[in-house]
Amino acid sequence: MRISPVFITRSLIIASVYTAVTLMLGYISYGELQFRVSDAMIILPLIVGMGLDAVVGLTIGGLLGNLASPFIPWDWVFGPLANLVASTIVYLVGRTRLNTYVKLAVSSILASLAIAVIVGYELTVIYGLPGLTILYIFISELVIIGVIGGLVYRSLRVFFK
Repeated sequence: MRISPVFITRSLIIASVYTAVTLMLGYISYGELQFRVSDAMIILPLIVGMGLDAVVGLTIGGLLGNLASPFIPWDWVFGPLANLVASTIVYLVGRTRLNTYVKLAVSSILASLAIAVIVGYELTVIYGLPGLTILYIFISELVIIGVIGGLVYRSLRVFFK
């Protein structure tokens, strides 16, 4: 696969926006009751025409967005990993023949679950936070990816037909 300048540019723009939103919103982006609004962008690989460049951008953004995390250095490993797994799941669901709204629902649930398990593992096992942290993260991610991400999806898909 040849990596084009458009692929690189799109990936870097996505990474920049993800990082900026995460850092700008500060402490609501980190912790047990995180509400990482930038994760609404996890839905971008669902848009035909975005795909793998969104996966790369979201993974890089996950790393850069965690530069200010209070859970360093492990957030530099688990954050990008969570974004990579979640956005890859969204990408794969987007390539199925399911109805658009089913794709959106399934990818939102699976991506939220992936992030909850990965980040929840980090916070409960490594940092000793309560086990309910995984549930809190799942609920917050479901709202962000499913609701806010759904609005992002509906807004952007008209530009990528």
